[in-house]
Amino acid sequence: MVTGLAGELKGLQMVEMLQGILFGVVTATILDTIGVNEARLQAERAADADVLASLHQNGDCASALRSIDLRFVGSEPGISELSASSADLGLAVIQSAQMPDGVTAIDLSAQSDALPSSIDRLTLKALKIETRFNLRYDGWGTVATKC
Repeated sequence: MVTGLAGELKGLQMVEMLQGILFGVVTATILDTIGVNEARLQAERAADADVLASLHQNGDCASALRSIDLRFVGSEPGISELSASSADLGLAVIQSAQMPDGVTAIDLSAQSDALPSSIDRLTLKALKIETRFNLRYDGWGTVATKC
């Protein structure tokens, strides 16, 4: 039996693994049937590559688990529905705010590494959320994390 801090870390790793599995199952049932515009996906992937390159230049350890923030903007009903569904999508609400131009923004957080394959899945998911909730995905951000 593992005890102390090592045991707690193993327990946290197991919880994170199980959350990831559950997240995949829940997301599949809510978003699977939603398609995305291929040109838009390619444009987002190009933007993602720029952000990942910047993180790398700043000493990021891509495999480190961290908070990745996503922003969506749109109408209040769409934002409210996304907020209510966020936990089912494996996301946590950080904040929502009225913007000067009258639209509402919502910032959500996902726990993930910043490996290109993980960011690609997150971007695909974000574009499906955009379609499902009739919002505009406005990108993601995180901070460079050391190993």
